[in-house]
Order: sequence, then structure tokens, then C-alpha cells
Amino acid sequence: MSRTPSRRAFLRGAGSIAIALPLLPELMSVARAQSDDGVPWRLFTMSFGLGIEHAMQLERFDGPLQPLAPFADKAAFFTNVDGGGLASSGTPHFSTSSALFTGVHQQGSSGNYHAGGPSMEQVMKRALFPNGVPNVSAAEISCGLWSRTGADSQFTRQWNSDGSPGPRPERRPSRIFDALFGSFEPDATKPDPERLARDHVHRSVLDTVTEQYRSLLSDRSVLGARSKARLQLHLDAIRSSELQLAPTEGKLPGGLACDPPEASDYLDPEGHSFYDAASGPVGPSSPSIDWQVADEVMQLLGELLALGMSCDAVRFGSLIFVGGGGHVRFDGTYEALGGSLDFGDRFAGGSPHDLIFHSYDATAIRLYQHFSIRQLAHALSAMDAIVESNGRTVLDNSLVLMGTEYGKNHDVEHAFHAVLGGGGRFASGWYDQQLGPEHVYHEALAAYGVDSGIPGLWSGFESTDISGFRVA
Repeated sequence: MSRTPSRRAFLRGAGSIAIALPLLPELMSVARAQSDDGVPWRLFTMSFGLGIEHAMQLERFDGPLQPLAPFADKAAFFTNVDGGGLASSGTPHFSTSSALFTGVHQQGSSGNYHAGGPSMEQVMKRALFPNGVPNVSAAEISCGLWSRTGADSQFTRQWNSDGSPGPRPERRPSRIFDALFGSFEPDATKPDPERLARDHVHRSVLDTVTEQYRSLLSDRSVLGARSKARLQLHLDAIRSSELQLAPTEGKLPGGLACDPPEASDYLDPEGHSFYDAASGPVGPSSPSIDWQVADEVMQLLGELLALGMSCDAVRFGSLIFVGGGGHVRFDGTYEALGGSLDFGDRFAGGSPHDLIFHSYDATAIRLYQHFSIRQLAHALSAMDAIVESNGRTVLDNSLVLMGTEYGKNHDVEHAFHAVLGGGGRFASGWYDQQLGPEHVYHEALAAYGVDSGIPGLWSGFESTDISGFRVA
């Protein structure tokens, strides 16, 4: 291979499989939107359905926000965000959902609500890369678990510049894996392209690039010792993710060198039937999944996002858990905060939305939202476990906006928001100052020198100083 590889480097194998390499100092010769230390800027949004009342937010890490405690020193928590100024007419969950992460008034009419402008990851992407993001496997990724009929604002958190919905969040970890690392395209020169495709599903993508990565780790490699160690960890993490993906997509055969079986022999495990549905029913017929299976899938999605960010395969995107309305039922008993909640028994007759939020069972909500935030914390943990070339973690080097649409029940007051990471641009801590969500977003992007007031967005917006939030 070349002694001077380009920054956006891949290992390429038979069948056009491409595996993105991590960011390494030796591969950083091409200028791009990045910090002074060479790590690219990124923005991800993370959201969960329904809300947390103000009193529970003020419990800080003694309440539903406990899963965020490990990130206390790299997060700013906003406990008094009022979305009333952005709400439109319509029923709950349709009146404010598309204002989340856009900070502009929702548009449309009943059953066809959409955003009034782009979501924040699109604002940053457009400002930094007006001609498109170069040299990445997937410029943006939208993923998570959800099921809901109705307007796109129920489950979409990525909105295009004109306010139209971005991609529906992908539920399957295997498809996120392929988008970031697999990039499989059957080679027409091979005798059986369909056979190659089946082989790819049932073997490690690393098996096709063994010679190349051995070369990168050899004495003749352009990489230094530290970069070789990072590369080895990166490839080990990809292999580990593949092995963990197996239970969610069907068990791998005992010998990977054998002829692959038919796909019909490896059906999705029970509880995954709604993953590919465009939308789903509500009430007692809403889809059900064991909470531990959901937990495993969200953990896998989080690990894949972190790996993808660390190798610069993706820079922008969103992660969602259950979406507006919370119309996914869970099974099993969940224990946290010194209590327990039997999901299967409590949600046998309907969804969390109907059975604990409408009736407002604060005890059950406290545990349910602890469970919801735990699902997003998986991704934060994975991001914080990978150290990049500047000595900071992926989380440190990324901007993460976290939030939900409501506070208590369907009240738009006291909605929870958080800003995590930010590369030292923000002061960690708790902010109970009354703010609109647009103020949080504006301050976060302005710290990167990104003007969120692009033409047509936030017309007449008045900035509000969030005392002590931004670091000079």
C-alpha cells in the first residue's frame, strides 16, 4: 500500500467490502472542519419520549436522571426549558414534537405536522459542508427504537433544511453496522454475486482484509506505535460488535468457512417483529419487547455510533428511544432507584403513554424514565470509552444535544434538556434558568462559530445569555 495514505482511509477486501479506519495522526493531512488538534466537529441529538416533571429533574442524580451521573463533569443540564413559545395547535405530541432540536415553530395541520426548519445537526452540517460531507461512509445516521402511527414528528428527529422529514430511525444494529463498516457491494466479476452477499452476512468483514491490516501493523507501516495500538483496538472492537450483533439477527453457524444457510433458517428472535414496520398500532395492540432485549439493542446501537464517530465514518445524526407518545410496551421487571416496576403486568393492557402518563402515576413514571434515559446513556458510555488522537474521548470531542418534548404529562413547561461534550466550550453543571429550547441550541452552536440564524430560521430570535454556560 502507499507510504502516504489519504486521511479518509479504508481497508478494502474481496467483494468490495470497505472498513473505515480510525482517525490517526498519520492520516490527517487533509484540511476539514475540525478543532485545532485535528479532530472533526460532530453533532448528535438524543431524545426520549414523554417527559420528566420539574421536581424529578431537581432530584438530579437521585431520580430518573441517575444514568447520566457518570457524565456530570462534561454535561450541562437544563431543568427549566419552556417550549410553549414554539407549540402549535393540535393534539399533544403533535403540537411540539418537531420543535425539538429545531427551535422553530411547528408547521402543518392535523395528521401532517412537520418542522419549520432544519434540526441542529443539519444546521451544523450545512454551515461546515455546504457542498456535502466528503470522505465519510455515512454523513449522518438516524437510529433507535420506536413504533407509532401518525405524523412524522412522532418519530423523526432529523429535519431537512425545508422542514421535510429526514430518514426514519433505523432499528436494526446490523444495518447500522453495514452502513458504517460493511459497505458491501457484490463484485460482478465474481462467479456468484448472490453467494458473496450471503457470505458477507455470515462471516466477519475483517476476514476479507487480513493481509491489508497486517501490513498496517508491520514494521514497514507508515504508522507509529501509538497509532498501531489504536488501530488494533479499533479492529478488535469491530470484531466484538459483530459477535454481539449475532443474537439480534440470528445465530451464526458453527463454522464460518461452510456454505452459508438460507436466510429463512435465521429468523429474527421473538419480539423483533415490529423493527421493519413503517409504523405500528397503539393501545393494547402496540408492539411489545422484553426490556432487556431493547436494552441490548440500544447498547449495540450506541457502540456502533461511537465506533463510527471514532473512525470518521459518520459525523452527524440522531438517536431516539420510543419517540413521542411512548407507544412501545415492554415486558419484564425493571429495578432501579430502590424500587421495581413489572413492565409486563403494568403495560399488558396498553402503552406507557396511556397507562402511567395519562393517569400520572409518578412512582411508575420515575422508574420508566430512568429506564428510558439509561438507553441513551449506553451511547454516551461507548463514546466516553474511546480515546482519540488528542487525548480526549469521542464524547469530549462531540456536541451532543439531549432532550424531550414535555415536562409533566403533556405540559410544555420544564422540559428537560442537556448539552454534553463540546470540547471544553461549555461549563458543566445545572441550569434552572427559564429558557426556550431555541436558546439552548443557539448557544451550543454559537460556541462552534456556527450561525444558527441562517436565512429563514429563527426570524426575530432574541438571544438569551445563559450565565456561565459558555467558556470563553
